[in-house]
Amino acid sequence: MKKHLEKFVLFLHKKYKITPDILTYIRIFSAPWIALLISKVLSGKSLSLSIITIVIYILVVSTDLLDGILARAISKTNEHDHAHGGMLDRIADKILIITLLIPFGLNLFTFLIILAESILLFHVLFAPSEEKQAHKAGKIKMILQTILIPILILNTTINIAPEMLVYIYIIITIIASFVSVYSHYSHYFYIKND
Repeated sequence: MKKHLEKFVLFLHKKYKITPDILTYIRIFSAPWIALLISKVLSGKSLSLSIITIVIYILVVSTDLLDGILARAISKTNEHDHAHGGMLDRIADKILIITLLIPFGLNLFTFLIILAESILLFHVLFAPSEEKQAHKAGKIKMILQTILIPILILNTTINIAPEMLVYIYIIITIIASFVSVYSHYSHYFYIKND
């Protein structure tokens, strides 16, 4: 599967000049539009609009996987600044998650996840270049947050899971978000004090 994806992104790169940064910018620029769709879903509780929103969301989120594959494939040819691309990728992830949580309103779970992502965004912007890449805790956190958005959308329209399970998932996601914060800052201070 990975070989096919690599061939696909290399084709896009050679034929249409698609770069990893362009794929990353797709996440940044589509975030407010998906947030508007989510707002419409939450106000109308339309199943068809929920499905359309989730399909668009999945396509946009898939650029996170594709930009990484393309960056690794072309980094051998020195066509891509890996440090800059990694920083931009992490910024795009944070913008996407923060923006897509806003339609769900101000409550404890959105506040805590947005707080964690804002702290991590600050770290991405001001940490030394060797600290701008995602850690394992950050990748796990991102997977949990990425899955959370469709769960929240579907739970609004069709109650896909018992409320208690959704709350447990939200709590796990919040914990993972702050574990990621701790991981980045403890690693940063460890390197800084070495």
